[in-house]
Amino acid sequence: MNRMVKPFALMSRVARSAVLVSALFAASKLLGLARDVVISHAFGATAELDAYYAAFELPDGLFTVLAGSAMATALIPLLTAHLAQHDRDAVWRLASTALNWALLVAAAVSITACLAAPQVIAVAAPGFDPYRAALAARLMRWVLFQTLVFIASAFGISVLQAHQHFLLPALGPLAYTGGQIAGALFLAPQWGIFGLVWGGIAGSLGHFALQALGLWRLQAHWYPQLRHPDLWSLLKLMGPRMLSSGVTYLTFVLPTFLGSHLPAGAIAAYEYAWRMMQFPETIIGTALGLTLYPTLTELANTGERAELRRVGGWALRLALALALPAAGALVLIGRPVTVLFLQRGAFDATATDRVYWALQFLTLGLVAHVALEVIARFFYAQRDMWTPFWAALVGLVINLGVGWVFLELFEQGALALANSTGVLAQAVLLLIIARVRRGGLEERALGRSLAQTAAATVLMIGAMTVVGCVWPADTLGALAVKVASGGIVYVATAWLFKIEALTDLLGLLWKKP
Repeated sequence: MNRMVKPFALMSRVARSAVLVSALFAASKLLGLARDVVISHAFGATAELDAYYAAFELPDGLFTVLAGSAMATALIPLLTAHLAQHDRDAVWRLASTALNWALLVAAAVSITACLAAPQVIAVAAPGFDPYRAALAARLMRWVLFQTLVFIASAFGISVLQAHQHFLLPALGPLAYTGGQIAGALFLAPQWGIFGLVWGGIAGSLGHFALQALGLWRLQAHWYPQLRHPDLWSLLKLMGPRMLSSGVTYLTFVLPTFLGSHLPAGAIAAYEYAWRMMQFPETIIGTALGLTLYPTLTELANTGERAELRRVGGWALRLALALALPAAGALVLIGRPVTVLFLQRGAFDATATDRVYWALQFLTLGLVAHVALEVIARFFYAQRDMWTPFWAALVGLVINLGVGWVFLELFEQGALALANSTGVLAQAVLLLIIARVRRGGLEERALGRSLAQTAAATVLMIGAMTVVGCVWPADTLGALAVKVASGGIVYVATAWLFKIEALTDLLGLLWKKP
């Protein structure tokens, strides 16, 4: 394939897949907003919700280490290599071996955690009062079952993504969120916070069923084996990636650990703000990172380093060109969005103030979170798992330090500021190392694009501010006009400034290479 045509074809494939996944993730996030509306109406920002979120700390960590990004980033390069050799039996045997080991280890840890649930919560949330601690321990035992289901589902997702299939993996979160909504609406009135957990379990089963459908269409085979020639290679890749995922898990535990020393509801307020920040982060960063990774592994496996850097650099510029205006807009509309969608029932104006306070700090890290989705995968595709681990460790130390220093001053805002500062340090460090050791990600073009994007974002914020002064009402109509005006100004300015990542996007979506 022509040297210029091949990167275009690869970027076109990534762009089309990313748009599809982004649309589905956006639908999932909108459904997630509906879930938060239902949950906020039923529980507000209360001690019960603090316990609910704390109950997920160990199960989420177990999933992250065994089957989340750690397994996916290690497994997909090996599966891609077998697919390139058209050895499908090796694909199914390797996936089966990895899944079997993960389920065995997860089952052992889950049983132990169930028996020691009070002690686990005491470590994760040492500041909890006896009521919140006991409730979190009871909830965690149910959440652990859900985690086992998600582990099996995650392996299906890895196999499907290695085959460049992204539809069913992206539909999975819709099923899970739907289950949570059903639990909050129909089970919580009778069973309280436990109804929310049981709805989540039903949603996790729906998530798994979707991935099973995709595997059935691929004529997948499961083998009851624990040995495979590639098992040692997988473990060598997973070792540092599991450590990195463990560090990431600790990063997500820190808000609960530190927030347990704050007044009741601080953790819940942070979680509401985190979910709002995750809306743009997921539909931009996660969608692009997931669809980009199999392509990067193909290029790395074939030794095409120049194309690897070019495709990775383009993806990073595109991610930042979308994330920076999203962060600016989120600061402006965060409070009215919280009021419109969450402030009702048990969720009062004080809860809105607490959520928006945390959200402002979280938007500082939105751009860094999106960039990290691309930069980290640039290393993983080249089977370099150690460098992201050390960067994550540095980010964790900064996160802990900032959170502890500002905890009393900023309360839930300190939790958000710590997260943003840590992930920003992590992304910058990886970008520097990529330049020094891996040839970089076209930093000169990145700097030019970032300057243009920043200027366009400033003009967008100005337009939204003017509209807000003319139409100050916090209604859905006013919010829509404000967002639309900002979007029009940003797109027009991007076209005027010729921000390449954005102006080329339509061509990548519609033109044939």
